[in-house]
Amino acid sequence: MKNKSRLQVSPERFRVIYQEVKEGSEPGFRFYILVAVSTLIAGLGLVTNSTAVVIGAMLVAPLMTPIFGMTLALIRGNTELLGRSIRAEVVGVVASVFMGFILGTIAPIVEATPEMLSRTEPNLFDLLVAVLAGFAGSYAMVDEKISPALPGVAIATAIVPPLANCGLCFSLGAYVGGIGSFLLFFANFLSILLVASITFSVFGLARHFETIAKIDIIKRFGLAAVSFLIVTVFLTNALFKIARENQIESKIRTLLSEALSAMPVTGIEKMMYEIYGDKLYVLANIHSSSIISPREVKRIESRMAESVGMSTELIIRSVMSRDISSAGTTNKIVANDLDGFFVSEKLHPKVKLTRAAEQIIREYTASQFGIVLLDVDVIEADEHPTIFASVLGIRKISGNEISILEESLQRALEKPNIRLMVRQVQFDLYSKNGMIRYQWAPLEYLLSDEQKGVITKARAYLEGHFKRQEEVFLENINGSFVDDHYCFLLELTGKRFFSDEEVKVLEQKLSEETAGKVKIYAWSRPGIVAVSDGYAPYDEVTSEFFSKRAETYKEEAEKLIEKISNP
Repeated sequence: MKNKSRLQVSPERFRVIYQEVKEGSEPGFRFYILVAVSTLIAGLGLVTNSTAVVIGAMLVAPLMTPIFGMTLALIRGNTELLGRSIRAEVVGVVASVFMGFILGTIAPIVEATPEMLSRTEPNLFDLLVAVLAGFAGSYAMVDEKISPALPGVAIATAIVPPLANCGLCFSLGAYVGGIGSFLLFFANFLSILLVASITFSVFGLARHFETIAKIDIIKRFGLAAVSFLIVTVFLTNALFKIARENQIESKIRTLLSEALSAMPVTGIEKMMYEIYGDKLYVLANIHSSSIISPREVKRIESRMAESVGMSTELIIRSVMSRDISSAGTTNKIVANDLDGFFVSEKLHPKVKLTRAAEQIIREYTASQFGIVLLDVDVIEADEHPTIFASVLGIRKISGNEISILEESLQRALEKPNIRLMVRQVQFDLYSKNGMIRYQWAPLEYLLSDEQKGVITKARAYLEGHFKRQEEVFLENINGSFVDDHYCFLLELTGKRFFSDEEVKVLEQKLSEETAGKVKIYAWSRPGIVAVSDGYAPYDEVTSEFFSKRAETYKEEAEKLIEKISNP
């Protein structure tokens, strides 16, 4: 009896509770103003994905008091209070959904936020939260020593945001999501009603009705209890569905991670899947240093289908990327762990080897002129693992350079049998004067105005000189200034070679013309076209020929494409 009396509230406290619940359940102007304001605040928090703003709505929401009013009316048999509380709650719920709908209509909602999505698919965990929130709120109501703000926080957590989200979803035409949000509210409402009834009864708020017949208790709480059980079964099934989906997602992500772990600088950015009929569709957004081949996608797809036990279609959307660090060989970027760390030293052996090789080759090419490293791949073999390096440059990488790099790799990787092969893409540089040979091209901004003037004058003289020649044609000039000499590489074509004696004569004439020391290198190459009226360089002939049909070329090409497309 002593413990029982300790739980019983005093008559004075009961009158205070009853008066607070009665006044809070009055569906008056102030009540609906707070409903509208709290819903708008919650809606803005949902739209902007701000948890702090949603919490702000909890502090002013009045919908929890009518629930307590219904609870108190049911356990005491007060029909007047029950009718008033039901009217306030129903109108408040309708007003809350309507305000959410209005906000969703006028607000520029681009896409659903995580705060919105989390309230469209309720499960058993949400019901447990509502049960605990109902107990916290009802206990705070009967215990005068607990802050009066606690009930608002505890109950509004489970009431206002789902209603606001319901209205937002309806405004966007997402009716399934809106129904899910309303179901979350309804489950929370039933949980709070039943838990508060038990709490109020334990604390003696129903002491004048201790001899209530069981049939009356069933009449008062039977519908709520049955509805609660039905909702519990539904949400439990939803929880199992989520658990199964999470299991499938975990298998998909694990398979992708394992498959991609052997590929350098490759990771999963985002992954989504959908089960349609009896088939699993997976879209994986990844970043990688190279394009994933269809064969590799097929291999992962087959393993995935075997793991999940259903037909699978995998699509990998790859974004090219590079991870560059000062070391570049010993770690990889991963998703944040619970400590917030994003670097892992656990690497696949092939990735370690590839990154170490890439760092050595990249350091070398960075110190060289005219060569850029594009990619590094490793083909593992028992006897001779081979490193393939793809480079881009305006000059050819020499065999001696490859030998030096191979020896550096063998020492650094402690693999004396490793081999290096280089795949090179070479490109040319052009200016208005023609092709630039990088070995000869001067850095013009380092030349003086006088030197620039001499080179320009020499170029004009050389072009005029070879225009007067009949058997030798000047195709390109590269000029530079080295060791007090103006040096020129002349690229010549014709029916004969330009002799060394002719070079000496031309050097002397050009020196007199420019008043400077001149050195000429004549590079004679076969490459002329014979026509009925003489000889001409290939580039000149093709340029003249194309100019005659340039206007009709585009039209002809379009007709050809159309003919091929529609045989």
